[in-house]
Amino acid sequence: MNILSGLIQGQVLQRLGSRGAQVRLMGKTSASGPVVATLFHRKSILKGWKPRTVGKSGRGKFQAELKGLPVGGPYRLELRAGGESVRCDFFVGDVWLMAGQSNMEGCGDMTAPAKPHPFIRLFSMRRAWRQAVEPLHLLNESPDACHHQGRQWSPEEGEAARRNALKGAGVGLYFAREMFRHSGVPQGLIATAHGGTTLVQWDPGLKDRGGDSLYGSMLLSLRANGQSLAGVLWYQGENEASAKDAPLYTDRMKKLVAACRRDLRQPRLPWIMVQLARVYGDNDAVNWNRVQEQQRQLPRQIRNLETVAAIDLPLDDGVHIGAAGFPRLAARLARAARHLISGAGQRPPQLRAIKPTKNSQSPAGPTIDVLFDSVEGNLRADGVPQGFTLVNAEGKVLPVIFKTTLHGKMVRLHCCRTLGPDLQLHYGHGLAPIANVTDGRDFSLPVFGPLPLFRPAAYLSFVTTWRTTKVLDAVKSLGKIACPSFDPLETTVKTYGAGWGLEGFINEHEQWQGRSGHAAFESMVQLEESMKLRILMGYDGPFRVWIDGRVLFEDLNGSNPCYADQSEKSFALAAGTHRLTVAMDLNGGRSWGFVLRFVREDVSPEQLEKNNYLRPSYFCPSSLHPNSSL
Repeated sequence: MNILSGLIQGQVLQRLGSRGAQVRLMGKTSASGPVVATLFHRKSILKGWKPRTVGKSGRGKFQAELKGLPVGGPYRLELRAGGESVRCDFFVGDVWLMAGQSNMEGCGDMTAPAKPHPFIRLFSMRRAWRQAVEPLHLLNESPDACHHQGRQWSPEEGEAARRNALKGAGVGLYFAREMFRHSGVPQGLIATAHGGTTLVQWDPGLKDRGGDSLYGSMLLSLRANGQSLAGVLWYQGENEASAKDAPLYTDRMKKLVAACRRDLRQPRLPWIMVQLARVYGDNDAVNWNRVQEQQRQLPRQIRNLETVAAIDLPLDDGVHIGAAGFPRLAARLARAARHLISGAGQRPPQLRAIKPTKNSQSPAGPTIDVLFDSVEGNLRADGVPQGFTLVNAEGKVLPVIFKTTLHGKMVRLHCCRTLGPDLQLHYGHGLAPIANVTDGRDFSLPVFGPLPLFRPAAYLSFVTTWRTTKVLDAVKSLGKIACPSFDPLETTVKTYGAGWGLEGFINEHEQWQGRSGHAAFESMVQLEESMKLRILMGYDGPFRVWIDGRVLFEDLNGSNPCYADQSEKSFALAAGTHRLTVAMDLNGGRSWGFVLRFVREDVSPEQLEKNNYLRPSYFCPSSLHPNSSL
């Protein structure tokens, strides 16, 4: 009497909630008649499992079905038909598929591998159940050509390779130990990962090639196992970080997950995946970050999928997480898995919002608040918090963040200069960042970015060409003067460049230092159509603005320092030419100047995306034609 399908020696059967496990058995026998099952736990018959009829035999074969197999083990099943019998040992618990590339396969140093556990089993690449011992993945044990180009190793060669391996530590056994520690339930791992592989090689469309494709080989292992899964552990993406493949990453992952769930008939099969960690060497940083950002957002694209960050974990070489990092990664994966399956605890930290503060006149400078959800025990860091980076529209890193502070679920970034509208924020920018912020459970913050600091808007360039006066005596205070008339005054037309790292800064410090009085500036704004505008201003002294002689804005308490966009005012202008006038009080020589620009507020999202909208132009009264655009 032999079991041909339904149960493999040493197997972990997947529990089905409170119903336990069930299994259908088929096999060979020369007997004819009922098939009787007895279930033993250790040396005693399991309660409720005295000999019972579970099937029938005849014509050289038998069939049997067992339901309600309780969680636990090891169990010994004894089947009898006539005078024949067969025995098979098994467990009932949770079974996890390990898939992806080398960081799931396991390439860590074998200096301190995870310890085996009697209740953790491995369905090896040979498609045989055994106690889980690192390395879990031995590609040459597989009978499938997609995993090696030579012959399949014999069992003796596989054991020798395990004994002598210098590399091969991975996350799987640590993960299973974590899950067992929390549930007390036997754990099974199915090895199917293969280093250096792409999503094209994992394409479900290749499943008909069977063992000649990675997806086909994976399905062969799952079908040989003959059971459903508790979930999938997925770590892959390093080979997607190219200009060709990165844009296709999300669609390919959606296709893979959907196909796997369909083929296994588990429409809500949990997927727990690892976000790409650090990498050294000649890699494409832009597309590496691009894949990481898509991985962060995959839970919004694919239901019942969670992404776990690994950016802060140590490596054992230029790309592979090291043996010292796997226990931490395993704990993160286990927490995410428990949350997906049972709702226990919270998800890993999730980025909620990026909130740049108004550029105030505080000497501390502008700040950016980065808020997270699903944080337990507050955010923390080993040493100085690091990992946040600002880049401009061209991707150039700007050394603007001089301090990072942690406040519960919020990170505050302290900046030393103006926050322009084109700035974008990263966490874990580049290939090998130092990013060390975690929550109280040791969940790392997710790598993200580039994400814009500000909502997209029709920002216009700074007004830098002005007709300006010399220093004027302050007969009246700035708040009581009328809009200056420039005709009787001695004026000069000036075009100002960036000063003190502040784009568009109208800097008159050289003329104003140590002096008192007022100074005035004038420029003409020309509109081809009526527009709704918002004027954005920064200044370091008492400040006043007029449009066509009417007061538009004033801050008579303005003081150092000057930050762009620290004040704003919305207004509408009809088509035509309008006079823009600015006056400042020198404030005893403490004022240096101002910055000023506009935003169009009546531009549709479609116009903004296509950059298809009219812009004001400006010119000085002494010029006959506009000489620049706002």
